[in-house]
Amino acid sequence: MAIKGSFSEVNLPDVLQLLAVGRKTGCLKVTDGQNFGSIYFREGMICYTSLLNRPDRIGDRLLARGLLNYSQLEEALQGQLNEGGTRRLGDILMEKGLVTKSDLEADIAGQIEETVFYLLRWNEGEFFFEPDTLPQGESVLVSLDVMNLLLEEARRIDEWRNLEKKLPGSQMVLEPVAAEPSQHAGLELTEQERQVLSLADGQRTMAEVMELSHLGEFATSKVIYGLLLTGLIKRGSEKARQTAGWNLGVIDEHRNLGMAFYKTQMYDEASREFRRIVEIKPDVLDARFYLGLIHMRKGEYAESATEFLEAIAIDPKNPSPYNNLGLALEAMGELDDSLRQFRKAMDLAPEELAPKVNTAYLLYRKREYQAARELLEQAQRRHPGIPLIGFLQGLIRLKAGDAEAAMDCWHQAQAGGRPNPALENNLGAVWQARGQAEEAEKRYAAALKLAPGNRTVLQNMSELYYKNSMAAKALEVMGRMVEMDLAGSQDMARLGNLYFKQGQKDQAVVWWKKALELDPQNQVVRRNLMLMEKK
Repeated sequence: MAIKGSFSEVNLPDVLQLLAVGRKTGCLKVTDGQNFGSIYFREGMICYTSLLNRPDRIGDRLLARGLLNYSQLEEALQGQLNEGGTRRLGDILMEKGLVTKSDLEADIAGQIEETVFYLLRWNEGEFFFEPDTLPQGESVLVSLDVMNLLLEEARRIDEWRNLEKKLPGSQMVLEPVAAEPSQHAGLELTEQERQVLSLADGQRTMAEVMELSHLGEFATSKVIYGLLLTGLIKRGSEKARQTAGWNLGVIDEHRNLGMAFYKTQMYDEASREFRRIVEIKPDVLDARFYLGLIHMRKGEYAESATEFLEAIAIDPKNPSPYNNLGLALEAMGELDDSLRQFRKAMDLAPEELAPKVNTAYLLYRKREYQAARELLEQAQRRHPGIPLIGFLQGLIRLKAGDAEAAMDCWHQAQAGGRPNPALENNLGAVWQARGQAEEAEKRYAAALKLAPGNRTVLQNMSELYYKNSMAAKALEVMGRMVEMDLAGSQDMARLGNLYFKQGQKDQAVVWWKKALELDPQNQVVRRNLMLMEKK
């Protein structure tokens, strides 16, 4: 189960220690509203980190450590480009024998230290832990102890806080005092000092030097402070931003943040980022598109439809906004308009699966079973082995009264994909209708294992137990529904009936009264209560 929270409730070191003690595997995503960091855990140890708006320059870092020369790095980068950029640079360098796995592990460990150092300085923010998630495409991971890392970073942060007050602002240009590199020849500068000094060219700001330096933020800051003290560089003027280029960069930053928020279900934060893009440039298609998706996830279907209409106006030939507009309209009950949008998406992209399946399901809802069946068969020919197609085909066959064919479709869909709670639930319902209580119970249990809070499955299972006089099990399932706030009036009335049959009349009255509060027109419950009062 995912874990969410705010640093106002618990600080980042406590979260890291909690995950370490629990030996968790997964990704802790943190944000302060301006940037987004990911800390990956494997069995309680930190194995990888990344920062969204900070590029990972592994080549530059290996170059700085003397493990590569420029020609070797250029050759590896060109090879990566020729392969379409699908392979990690580190893997290519290892394959060429230019670096070892231990070299890459040392680099990743340094990257983790820098990332954690950066994140620990946030005064506020939110976190989201997604279990069982590891970095994709990373063949080299490490295992860093959280406690040791936090102790080291705490020392660095104390030193940083003293240093930060003495450093120039982020937009302040750093100017060299001795303009020619030859003038540095007699000075006993370290390699790190020479590297940072070469970046302070009178054009770059403090922030730009920090970004280009491969030494890491903390080490670069110390070097800059030392160069300022020795008079080799000085503070220049504040650099003005180039408006057009700045806007493009800001749009990319907001897009990256918005996508990260969206993936972690932080919809309000994601909406804020995409809305900022629209304020800068109203005709950015993906910003409108994701605003539509966010509204849909929040159940704001009219607002969702508006955003998809804006996306269609930007690019009338893109099928995706039409398809999603159809979903929003369907959720609003506008089935005919929804069908038109799905068909427009199919016209624009005849090979796409989603519009076909959505159209077929809508036809099924409109009881146009034959048309839905034909469309699904067409989709299956082009996209064989898709479980969702088999699931819908089973629904249509069940509506046609052919339960045997429906079960065949669902069994095939079950074999062709990941376990699906809706599939298991429907199989359970068919077995229950056939009087096979034991088989139905197995299917409902399998569905609840996949979706413990699925109200439909819980209701079906409680009905199975109720109708088969399995009172104890029925009470247990209904108790779960009450705890999860999923019980409706009929469920509470049934609870009252069960307690009455068990001889617990006081409890029966309690639940009948609760049922009547939710549904004052329920005459059966009202009559039960009147009979109890007469007794």
